[in-house]
Amino acid sequence: LTMNNMYLRISLITLAFVSPFVSSARENIGDPHHRIQRTEKLSAADCNPASSSIDLNINNVRALLQNGGDMWWDLNNTAHYEVPKVEPGSGQTAVSSLFAGAIWVGGYDAGGQLKIAAQTYRQNGNDYFPGPLDAATGTVDKTVCDEFDHHWQVFGSEIDDFLTQWNNGGGVINPNQIAQNILNWPAKNNPYNPIAGNRDLAPFSDVDGNGYYDPTGGDYPVIDPSCGNNYADQMIWWVYNDKGNIHTETGGEAIGIEVHALAFSFKTNDVLNDMTFYRYSLLNRATSSLDSTFMSQWIDADLGCYLDDYVGCDTTRGLGIVYNQTAVDGGSGCSADYGDQPPMLGIDYFKGPKDQNGTELKMSRFSYYSNDFSPTGNPEVASHYYGYMSGTWKDGTPYTEGGNGHGGTTPTHFLFPSSPDDPSGWSQCTGGTTGQDPRFMISSGPFRLDPGASNEIVIGVPWVRPPKGTYPCPKFTLLQKADDKAQALFDNCFAILEGPPAPDVEVVEMDKELVLALDNTSEIETYQIKDPTISAQGYADSLYRFQGYKIYQVQNSQVTTQELNDASKARLIAQVDLKDNVTKLINYNYDPI
Repeated sequence: LTMNNMYLRISLITLAFVSPFVSSARENIGDPHHRIQRTEKLSAADCNPASSSIDLNINNVRALLQNGGDMWWDLNNTAHYEVPKVEPGSGQTAVSSLFAGAIWVGGYDAGGQLKIAAQTYRQNGNDYFPGPLDAATGTVDKTVCDEFDHHWQVFGSEIDDFLTQWNNGGGVINPNQIAQNILNWPAKNNPYNPIAGNRDLAPFSDVDGNGYYDPTGGDYPVIDPSCGNNYADQMIWWVYNDKGNIHTETGGEAIGIEVHALAFSFKTNDVLNDMTFYRYSLLNRATSSLDSTFMSQWIDADLGCYLDDYVGCDTTRGLGIVYNQTAVDGGSGCSADYGDQPPMLGIDYFKGPKDQNGTELKMSRFSYYSNDFSPTGNPEVASHYYGYMSGTWKDGTPYTEGGNGHGGTTPTHFLFPSSPDDPSGWSQCTGGTTGQDPRFMISSGPFRLDPGASNEIVIGVPWVRPPKGTYPCPKFTLLQKADDKAQALFDNCFAILEGPPAPDVEVVEMDKELVLALDNTSEIETYQIKDPTISAQGYADSLYRFQGYKIYQVQNSQVTTQELNDASKARLIAQVDLKDNVTKLINYNYDPI
């Protein structure tokens, strides 16, 4: 490469090729009843309601998380699940696709007493409070609740830097080199943040194998240590319980549940960039069993304008779905909407709880209710919450096929299971219901919840925006394809594929010439990795294999790989091909439409 007395800044990019062939939402409205608030303390502590909140916002979604068992809203009647997210100060109006969500758990003790923990909008109170329970007594005190009224977060870029320093240091790292988020991770016996103590709390990779978390020993946060040492681009962890005070949301008896929550997202250039994920570990700290137990993900999904939402389900995928009633989202009373291109959103139950025999339960119920106080409306007492999880309306009648699911003759566990474009199926489009501002539950059960049992629920939230003209009564195909890709990521333990590392480049300066020498190339040139998301789309060849190098001269160090085709910022100065019988490379580009 020759030049006229120029200094050349060179960025080396290695490419491995595959060679196959804010709306205004509503809380519960129109409550004609004055609920009787419980005043007896029973065995509850004196914990205050949770107050911590934080944004999960690494990709195209900004999701506000609370730490009182609820999320996606600001506790002041405003939704905060923005897709696409809007940067502060941009002058654009944020539109939200979800209003609120929470985990519900309920069942009966040996004496026939209903015990339940649930959360909606804190209008009447709380069932959940910050902090873990004592493993021996199943209790908690105000001091612990206050200490854990907090979210802990870590970024994938921080873990990347940590692992680079760890590897470059030959397994030695100074605490001063470690990001504060990694040092503060509330994991077992962390010497740099003693809040966890001897409790098994936030998940981590135990690199040194000593059973506790110490980042100077190589340990770092991960999504699920039982499923590989994979981490996301942003991870947020918190813990809450249902024994911190009396249950003023449901009015029910406390169970003794401790919930470890992990929210995480990936920054990508495909549909995963519009998704968020949640992993819940639920520990039963009670001393007696709970029979006929159900665990549910409760959702108030306001898709832009809340006045024109429909819900449905895909029973084969365990997918709850919210979509628009009309071709244009919006209406009187809504301050923000998606206009003439409404999206679709799903809640996928990737992993459900296990029964007393260790069998994993999938979605066994899909139910909904309306935002009113009719027999098909908002729950008012503990039995209503349990009924919606287990499949009955407030009047005790079962869900039935046809219409709005109430008052029919054929009982069912799954409401609106058909694609809306099927005129012979049963969906809210064919049922003709309107303006209900529906909430829905994806439930698993019944099973026996034994003392000391640990259950895990993993949930993904795919989001797509179909082309104009898809509505009304759309097909779910586009959302299902995005969900299949998310399912493949879950099946692969949330391992996002990384290309091979760039080689070391030695630059030799000569007279009007630079000589580039590539070093440490053996790992790169033997690179081969399977992409499970390509397999999920039905392609036989899902392997990425090394095929060559492209070397670019770039304008400055801020130029990204997405800008390499911009001639004003980057120039291809060399392309080196592996000498083999492959002559044509066809890259896999995912187009969900």
